[in-house]
Amino acid sequence: MTRVSSFVCVTCGVNTLADPSGKPQESCIICDEPRQYVRQGGQEWTTLEELKSSGKYTNVFTPTMADPEHLISISTTPSYAIGQRGILIKTPKGNILWDCITLIDDETVRKIKEEHGGLKAIVISHPHYYSSLKDWSEAFGGIPIYTHTNDKQWLQRPADNHIFWEGTSLDLLDGEVKVLCPGGHFDGSSLLLWNKNLLVADTMMVAASRKSVSFMYSFPNYWPLGPNEVQTIWKTVRPYEVNNILGAWIGKEIVGNGRNIIFNSARLYTQYSGHDSNKFYGSDSDELSFSK
Repeated sequence: MTRVSSFVCVTCGVNTLADPSGKPQESCIICDEPRQYVRQGGQEWTTLEELKSSGKYTNVFTPTMADPEHLISISTTPSYAIGQRGILIKTPKGNILWDCITLIDDETVRKIKEEHGGLKAIVISHPHYYSSLKDWSEAFGGIPIYTHTNDKQWLQRPADNHIFWEGTSLDLLDGEVKVLCPGGHFDGSSLLLWNKNLLVADTMMVAASRKSVSFMYSFPNYWPLGPNEVQTIWKTVRPYEVNNILGAWIGKEIVGNGRNIIFNSARLYTQYSGHDSNKFYGSDSDELSFSK
């Protein structure tokens, strides 16, 4: 029997190295902390090979509402683990994948290479979506994966070409793509901005109405962020023109007026959590000025 080098957490879908004996770790460090949870029944593991060979799961490619030609959702059906999507960003200077999903198979690789022009890099927003990032990198020839250094402690299985970036912003593809780190949900929680589209992952959550966003330390456990963290997220976004907002799941998208929606949501969030929103945000005219 071939010794397995890594295991996939059934709850969150993150791929973790085996222990020294070749068995699964006792717990998943992603799930066994306040932002996530261990599902009822206790910790359970599988492997990527078991997922692929089960015949149960398939990856589907879905054009986004915000930009169906250049932003393509990649998700697994039926939904697996957290159920997030990766977003394939097709730019004039090459393609980037925003966030990973657990399942990576030959058909997915073929489709990206032959129908969408391949991949130059992968950017991960935060630890909940590390999933099978090493396998994704290897499937495309060892392309670089970018994660913020503030979240390095959560990474159990880095890619060979793993780049830990620092600071509050990162330019990729000669400035075609900008990655921003406001923190909040995790210390290294990041956003990606391309062509007035803001990809937000869990740094903010697109509401069911698609007219507002929310800000949480833990979404499944309903722990909110404090007003200072929310203000930092707004200040990070403030200098840029944002039209559309794309969240972590298919359908979680706001088309149009994105920057104003973030500002107004931050004000309302602060107000309804019992704080003086004027103290944090001042007047509308001051806050809504920006430089492109």
